[in-house]
Amino acid sequence: AEDDFAYHVVRVRQADEEPIVIEYTYMPLELIPGLKKKDLYGSLYRFIREQCGLKISSFHRTIRAVAATEEEAERLDTKLGSPLLELTQIGFLDSGAAFEYSVSRNVGDRFELHNVTLA
Repeated sequence: AEDDFAYHVVRVRQADEEPIVIEYTYMPLELIPGLKKKDLYGSLYRFIREQCGLKISSFHRTIRAVAATEEEAERLDTKLGSPLLELTQIGFLDSGAAFEYSVSRNVGDRFELHNVTLA
């Protein structure tokens, strides 16, 4: 709900010591209690499954191209206005509750999206 408290986590993730993505994540404190800074260095989804005992069921994603802001360009070691691949995601638990809203912005020339659809 609008007046509920939520974590707001901003992380820059790297591959081979080169920044490739900046992530902005919101998660409700009520569903994900006890998250600590040390937990952000590992898998948040593992924390949710193992520490919170919750089952993640699905992710709904929207993908689009955006331009790097000044802060993003600095943190991702790229140029202002460089193309970024933005993935907006809402994660759901098996109960149907949304547990995550995140936006990740990936450096266009350092990121590939591979998708497999099962029919």
